[in-house]
Amino acid sequence: MNRLEQDNDVILIELGDLLNVDLQIAKELVDRRLKIMKDTMHYMILDVSNIRRVSPEAKVYLQEKEGGLKNILGAAFLAGDPVSALIANIFAKTPKEFDAKFFSSRRNAIKWILEYKKKNMKKSADENR
Repeated sequence: MNRLEQDNDVILIELGDLLNVDLQIAKELVDRRLKIMKDTMHYMILDVSNIRRVSPEAKVYLQEKEGGLKNILGAAFLAGDPVSALIANIFAKTPKEFDAKFFSSRRNAIKWILEYKKKNMKKSADENR
């Protein structure tokens, strides 16, 4: 991870150099995200523009509830080219317990994740009444 921004319970992850993600790299990325977020529930914006390939083993791990999906409340995936867009869509459409969307615009991804977070907070407050 070359760049990380964190604001309370939202993390923005931008990966650096062109990356081929194998199982070891996938586990390192998830471990780092969880450490930065102190193993708490959070929302994520992930820029996958520099990912060129994801191994089958890494894909399985990243789609597991206790693997790549651990502690995520919502996710926005950013991609700027056809290869990374395909990768982003695979993960956005993975069955999971939270919403995820693909974006080509960072601004739209941030806007959506903040609106989604606000909607979830309202829903949680309504359920606790």
